[in-house]
Amino acid sequence: MPVYLYYGEDTYSLNQKINHLVNQNVHTEWKAFNYIKLSANEKNIAAKVFTEVMTLPFGEGNKIVHTDSEHLIGSLSNEDNNQEIENQLSRIPASNILLITSNKKPDSRRTVVKTILKYAQQEEFPLVPCWDKKGIVNLIGKYAAIHQVKLTPDVTDYLVEAIGNNTARADSEFAKLAVYASEKIISFDEIKQLVSNHNADYQKLTMAMLRNHSNLAIAQVDKLLDSNEHPLKIVATLTSVFRTWLITKAGVEAKLSDTKIAEIAELKNPKRLYYLKDEIKFIGVKKLKNSLTLLLQLETELKSGTNNLTSRIIEICTI
Repeated sequence: MPVYLYYGEDTYSLNQKINHLVNQNVHTEWKAFNYIKLSANEKNIAAKVFTEVMTLPFGEGNKIVHTDSEHLIGSLSNEDNNQEIENQLSRIPASNILLITSNKKPDSRRTVVKTILKYAQQEEFPLVPCWDKKGIVNLIGKYAAIHQVKLTPDVTDYLVEAIGNNTARADSEFAKLAVYASEKIISFDEIKQLVSNHNADYQKLTMAMLRNHSNLAIAQVDKLLDSNEHPLKIVATLTSVFRTWLITKAGVEAKLSDTKIAEIAELKNPKRLYYLKDEIKFIGVKKLKNSLTLLLQLETELKSGTNNLTSRIIEICTI
């Protein structure tokens, strides 16, 4: 089938699939001519996509024309052109592939999307929700099997907490573990030395800041820095957490429905709201708002070359 639609929030797995498709179909020596990626900056992107995908490849191998669904489909808003689009899709040469990618599935209620889906081979790359422990256990097991690393239950539990739903990190860590293990079983003490658990460190840091435990917060910051976590990454993570807390608290005080709060907070799993509410039960909006303001100031300071990470963390703990 000459049309492929790949979509999903697991960008690492999606990109791996793209690379596999390209390597399988496009001759290495002719890749510069036969792998065409058209971005949103292109004018008349739909016309260029169909012109390229109708043009036969140069030299050996097949040709892939790759575009983003949002911009391609957005440029095909005129439903009157649907028959023309169908004619184009049905006439793509067998040597050519139209690859459409997106972080979400296109709206299948639209006529033009229905037409594309009629001709497309679809594959979804969903990101395992961070709350889905069983799903993350399966993810860890998948990469352990790929890299032939044997795991004990306690090591699996540690990796579930340390890696979470990060597929890129899972692949990278297991590639490293495969070299280290060399078919032997890795012990719990060894895994703690080999794979850092930043997820737990961040959780301890945010809760320490929320509860005004400055000494514990600074200890966690030092631990993250010692593990080569960049200050800007630390601030970005803290900002995301405090933003979610602020939206949740403000929504509760405004007596919004749980569905509305989850929508505004962009929670992929509304069930997480129960735990968020419990975490900020005794925290006021003012503290969360002021904390978020200081974090945004800290981000600006870091980007301008001033490292006030420790002092700003302490300041937030005293609010």
